[in-house]
Amino acid sequence: MKTSAVGPMLWAAALLLAVTVLWPVTSCAAKDGSIFTLWPLVDYRSAPQDDFSSLGLAGPLLRYETHEKRKRFGLRPLYYRETDEKGGIESDLLYPLMTYRSNQDERSFQFFHLLTSDVSSEEGSNFMLFPFLFYRNPPQGEGYFAFFPLGGKILNRFGRDRIEFALFPLYGKTERKGTKTTNLLWPFFSLTRGEDERGWAFWPLYGTAAKTGVYQRKFFLWPFFFRADERLDTSDPLRTRAFFPFFYFADSPTRTDHTYLWPFFSHIEDSRKDFEEWNFPWPIFRIIDGKDRQMLRLLPFYSDDRTEKTHSRWYLWPIYKEEENVTPTYAAQRQRVLYWLYSHSKEEFVGDDRVYKRRIDLWPLFSYEEKDGLARFSTLALLEPFFPNNEQIERNWSPLWRLYQRRWDHAGNEASTFLWNLYWKERRGDDLRFELFPLISYRDEEQLQLFELKLLKGLYRYKRDADQSCSYLFYLPWGWCRPIMEPAPMKESH
Repeated sequence: MKTSAVGPMLWAAALLLAVTVLWPVTSCAAKDGSIFTLWPLVDYRSAPQDDFSSLGLAGPLLRYETHEKRKRFGLRPLYYRETDEKGGIESDLLYPLMTYRSNQDERSFQFFHLLTSDVSSEEGSNFMLFPFLFYRNPPQGEGYFAFFPLGGKILNRFGRDRIEFALFPLYGKTERKGTKTTNLLWPFFSLTRGEDERGWAFWPLYGTAAKTGVYQRKFFLWPFFFRADERLDTSDPLRTRAFFPFFYFADSPTRTDHTYLWPFFSHIEDSRKDFEEWNFPWPIFRIIDGKDRQMLRLLPFYSDDRTEKTHSRWYLWPIYKEEENVTPTYAAQRQRVLYWLYSHSKEEFVGDDRVYKRRIDLWPLFSYEEKDGLARFSTLALLEPFFPNNEQIERNWSPLWRLYQRRWDHAGNEASTFLWNLYWKERRGDDLRFELFPLISYRDEEQLQLFELKLLKGLYRYKRDADQSCSYLFYLPWGWCRPIMEPAPMKESH
């Protein structure tokens, strides 16, 4: 037992000694910011002029940051929490498993999008444990409560204005736009009632429903036989007849839709939209000829689809696809190979010579993005091509596999890191810092007239500022210094 305890104690002592000894010689003055690294255990950085500090432990696993009165803590990929000065909170637990958001006006919580809770000063409180529990208590109006399958009511959800049930599927009642449908032993028996509206069904044998002057519907042995007359109160009534899969007809004064032996042949003609379509069979061979849309598809070899603003083409689906979206002020293009294996997208504003946004993804190797003059490159990219611009994945998952990252702008500023700061580099204007742990670190800041070079984390250190230059050995805080001599003025010759 004694022997087993010696190892951890020695490691803890060595770490404490390293921090104590190396911190003074690896940190800069607090007013200028400081950097301390002991890769891969510790990475600390601060920039008081930017109100920023960051502490990382164990590479990408643990991170704590403060920036402009916001605090961020991450234990990747298990937990993330961000707070601001107004009491706002954002938390993720093994995202996307659980998230929590809170501010002065509202709170929201979700667990795998099955358990959700929302509390708002305007909307009241909502709670759902899908598919069992549904609850809402608004500040005004009617609330609801339902415990499935025992009973309750639900309002304005699942495409219905009102849902009531008891011992489901024994009894259920729904309402939509004034039409009420009662189900007994759902889905087998239903009764429909509304203003001038009646209907009943014994599914799947027979069903009928009608609203005077509006519609008439019937089915036999669903889904094989179906007939309907709809929109009878308009100038464009629709007549539908179907004997699946042999034929399907849907005819109106402005549109005809005929299908024979679905999906082998169908023909659609719309005189109002000046549109005609053929499918034989759908979706393999398709032709659309219209004023606003034209398409030719012969899958998997070729597809070309055009509208007034969009244009997309497939070649050897799903190998290659290209898309365009053009308006008088905006243009976007995208090329894809095997959907997300490779993707290249570009966005720009008409009349602007510069590309507003460009993104290239090659899964799982790298991701590159340039937006409004700022660019970034990272590798690997395991989830980013599937969920571009997903902030939660960026902060919870991406740092775990990003072996190399680089960010830069058109002004020459850049920051790069390899193996979670085993090597890192920062450039701001004419100022440059970099480190290759533990061999060499370098600092050159022109505005501060400061130059510093360290070998083996300070075994040898050389520092020069506006007043003096100093050399240090063996991590000692004192060294040999000499003043910087200004050149003597030139004598005037006579």
